[in-house]
Amino acid sequence: MSTRLPIVTVLLLLLSAPASFAATREGVIDHVADGDTVVLRGGETIRLVQIDTPEVYGDTECYGRQASALTESILPPGTRVRIATDPGLDQHDRDGRTLAYLWKGSSLVNLRLVREGAAAPYFYSGDKGRYATPIFEAAVAARKAGRGLWGHCRKGSVPLRATRGVSTGPVNATRTPFAGGASPSCNPNYTPCVPNSASDLNCSDVGHPVKVVGSDPYNLDGDGDGSGCESY
Repeated sequence: MSTRLPIVTVLLLLLSAPASFAATREGVIDHVADGDTVVLRGGETIRLVQIDTPEVYGDTECYGRQASALTESILPPGTRVRIATDPGLDQHDRDGRTLAYLWKGSSLVNLRLVREGAAAPYFYSGDKGRYATPIFEAAVAARKAGRGLWGHCRKGSVPLRATRGVSTGPVNATRTPFAGGASPSCNPNYTPCVPNSASDLNCSDVGHPVKVVGSDPYNLDGDGDGSGCESY
C-alpha cells in the first residue's frame, strides 16, 4: 500500500523542519533594521533571503514603514529564532550581511511577510532557493487579494518581478478609491488585473496567470488559447 503523503503535508513538514536540509542555529533578536533585515544580539546582521520589502531609508518607499512595523511585531527584541542559510544560494551579500531564513517557532518569517503582503519575492540573479515556489505562490495570492503593499501602493498596480525586487514608488503613492467597474489602473483586455502600461509588458512583469477577455495588446497569450502566463 502506498504511504505517499499529500503535497500540502509534505510542504508543511519541510517548512517546519529546516534542519532537514541545512545546519541551523539559534539566535536572539536585538532589533529590526527594516522590513527584511534584523540584527542579532552579538551584532550579526541577517538579511532575509529570497524576499524584498520596500525601503525606509533615503527616499522612503510606499509601505516601507508598514513592512518594518510588521517585522518588528513578529520579531521584537529578545525573540529567539532559528537561522538557516540555503546551500543553493549565496551565504552573504556584498554588504557582509548573512542571507538566511528565519523561523519563529514553526513559522518561516520570510514566507509570512510575503503572505501578509509586506514583502515580495526577490530571487537575486534568478537564483531560486528551497522555498522559492511557496514564496512566489504566496505573493501571487497576496497580490490577487490586494493585501499589504499590493493594494496600498501605486493604485494597486505594483508589478511582481521576482528577479528585480519590489518597487512600490514614493511613500505617498497610495491606492486611489474609485466607484464601480474595473480599476482604471487595470487593462480591460485581461483578468485578473494586468496594469496599464505605456510600454510593453511581459509575464515576469505581470507575475500571475491571466485570461484574455478582449484583444491581447501585450502578447501574453503566446499560443492563442485565451490564457496567458500559464507558468506563473
